[in-house]
Amino acid sequence: MVAVPAPGHDGPTVLVLGGAGKSGSLALAAAADAGAGRRIAVVPNEIEAERLRATALADAVVIADARSPLGLSEAVAAAGGPADITVVCVDVPGCEQPAILCTAQGGTVIFFSMATNFAAAALGAEGLAADVTMLVGNGYVPGHAAYALDLVRRNADVRALFQARLSH
Repeated sequence: MVAVPAPGHDGPTVLVLGGAGKSGSLALAAAADAGAGRRIAVVPNEIEAERLRATALADAVVIADARSPLGLSEAVAAAGGPADITVVCVDVPGCEQPAILCTAQGGTVIFFSMATNFAAAALGAEGLAADVTMLVGNGYVPGHAAYALDLVRRNADVRALFQARLSH
């Protein structure tokens, strides 16, 4: 089954858990490049939300605990979810079921976190009766480094987030 864009959007809705981080901001910029119709970013606190709201990387910024299945899914729904594509960029355990719950039936969850428990993800999707495709981001795709550097060079918002993190 293929994810269908949300009504009123030309492309898919993309959700990024950890949207203000390095990989999260790159994921949001790449989603825009790929034609995402709506980009929703999840961050853990107001400081991260302010940083991200100062950019055009996300259409909606949600402050939520990415480990809270019901809390996260309700917050994402209020921001225009569920997502057609969810990218997990947070480095805390326990985000598998919340990410699955925030993803539409037929959607895709990309686990790009070393904290992911893949058995929990697989069993959780089955227990939630979620028809989602789950992918493991291994960090390597031919040309990924050049593309990431290109995004940093040409996207002032990504560059500003990176510079803010590196200046601390």
